[in-house]
Amino acid sequence: MKTLKNNSKALYIHIPFCEHLCDYCDFTKLQYFTIFAKPYLKKLKEELESYQIGQLETIYVGGGTPTALEDDLFEELLEIIKPYSKGVKEYTFECNPESLSDYKLSKMKEYGVNRLSIGVESTNNEILKSINRHHTFEDVKTATLRAKTYGQDNINVDLILGLPGANLEQLKQDLDNVLSLGISHLSCYSLTVHPNTVFYLKHIPEPLSDQSRELYDYVHKVLNERGFIHYEVSNWALPGKESQHNLVYWKNEEYFGVGLGASGYLGNIHYTNSKSVTEYLKGKTRDIEEVVTKQDDIEYQIMLNLRTIYGLDLNQFKNKFGYDLSNVKEKEIARLIENKLLFKQDNRLIPTYEGMMVLDSIILDLIY
Repeated sequence: MKTLKNNSKALYIHIPFCEHLCDYCDFTKLQYFTIFAKPYLKKLKEELESYQIGQLETIYVGGGTPTALEDDLFEELLEIIKPYSKGVKEYTFECNPESLSDYKLSKMKEYGVNRLSIGVESTNNEILKSINRHHTFEDVKTATLRAKTYGQDNINVDLILGLPGANLEQLKQDLDNVLSLGISHLSCYSLTVHPNTVFYLKHIPEPLSDQSRELYDYVHKVLNERGFIHYEVSNWALPGKESQHNLVYWKNEEYFGVGLGASGYLGNIHYTNSKSVTEYLKGKTRDIEEVVTKQDDIEYQIMLNLRTIYGLDLNQFKNKFGYDLSNVKEKEIARLIENKLLFKQDNRLIPTYEGMMVLDSIILDLIY
C-alpha cells in the first residue's frame, strides 16, 4: 500500500519471533523457526519500501524478541533497516538476556543502535521459571555488563508488578537488583491477565487495585530518591534518558508501524496490521483501519498527553482544534487542581503523581 510522504519522524518495526512463549504475554508472537523468519524479513522489507519514509528521529524494533533471530538473519534485519537509520537520534532494540550475544551487540553498534530494552520482568529465579522465562538474574547481569562493553549506556529494563509469588518484599529486592546494573530507564507494568494466555487458562488473578497501588507507590518513592524522573505513568528515567520514541505516542503524533500485528498512525488513519503470519507472508498487511475524526483526535490528545509530566499544552490544543478546553471545562479543571490531581504550569495541565494513579477519572471529566 502506497502512502504519501508525511511528517512522521518515528518508525516501529515488529519482529514476532520468540525462543519460547511466556505464560503472561499476549503480544503478537510465534515460536522462532527459520522457515518463517526468512520470508518474514523479505515481506518486512517490502512493507517498509511501500511507504515513502523521510528523515526519521526514532526507530524502535520490538517484538517478540528481535534478538531471537539467528546471526545471519539478525544482520539481514539490520541491513534492511539501514536505509532509514541514518541521522536517527534514538534507535532501540528489544532483547532478552539469553540472546544478547557478543555478535549481536557488535552488529548493533556497527549499525548505530544506541538504546536497548531488556525484558527482565523479575529478578527472582523461581518466579522467572514459573512464568516460563528462560533466563536468570545472573544472565541479566552478564548481558548488561556485556552491553556496556559495547558502548550501550542507554539501557531500559522492564519489570512486571504483581506476578504470582511476588510481594512488596520481592519488589524491594527487584529494584535493588536492577538499579545495581546502572540502568538509565525503568518500565514497570502491573500484571494484566489477557485472554488466550497461559495465565488466563490457569485462572491466575490480577493484583487487586490496592496491591498495585502499594507497589507503584514504592517504585515511585525509591526511584525518585535515586534521581529518576517519573515522566510517564509506567516509566521512569534518569534526566535526558526518556524514551523519545514512546513520547511520540504520548504526544499523539504520527508514526509508521510495520510488521506482523504492528500499529501505525498516518494522516487521519490509525491502522493495525494482520496478526496472521500466513496472511502477512501472502502480502496482506493491514487488517484494521480506523478513520480518526476530530472528536477522536481531541480525546486521544487529552488521554495521551496527560500520561506524562509534560502534560496537555492548552495553547497547542486550542490552535489544533479551535477548542478552548480551559473555558469549556473551567469548573472541572478547577476542581481537579483543587484536589491536587492536576496543576497548571506555562498554560499546561500536568498530572500530579496522584493524578497519574487515577488518570481514567480525570480523562472522563475532561472529555465528557
